[in-house]
Amino acid sequence: VHDTTPFAVQAEVTLKTNFFGTRNVCTELLPLIKPYGRVVNVSSMVSSSALRGCSQELQQKFRSDSITEEELVQLMTKFVEDTKKSIHEREGWPNTAYGVSKIGVTVLSRIQARLLAEQRKGEHILLNACCPGWVRTDMAGPKATKSPEEGAETPVYLALLPSSADAPHGEFVSDKTVRPW
Repeated sequence: VHDTTPFAVQAEVTLKTNFFGTRNVCTELLPLIKPYGRVVNVSSMVSSSALRGCSQELQQKFRSDSITEEELVQLMTKFVEDTKKSIHEREGWPNTAYGVSKIGVTVLSRIQARLLAEQRKGEHILLNACCPGWVRTDMAGPKATKSPEEGAETPVYLALLPSSADAPHGEFVSDKTVRPW
């Protein structure tokens, strides 16, 4: 928030790291996941608040159960381009590059889970997005409410779901609880 880097540069770097980086890793690693594997993408509760800050049209697209990865990539790319033209708010985007990047991670996770359920049915692979919470890190600072150990609880919980579990899958999870998207 206090970064003096131009917003368009922040948007490009943040989306490249958080969204496109996650997508690239998943593109390479998802085909290698064995039956009963667990995939945990780290998102943020900021994705929910950023989603509420989007236009109704964008919210509808991001909440769609049929959005494709290609459509999501186009939307994430459009956000970056709109910030370069200083029209992102007029186009219905919130004024948070981090939030939009985490919307991308959460929606990507929903898409990937849907595809796993269709293409690898019966393999019991579970894929979710989660929020570790406000964790005391270099980014969040010393006033954050959770220790790194506490922040690891939800991701580790999802990673260690027993082989008998069939849920959560394709969900957004915070404090070991499925949250509405």
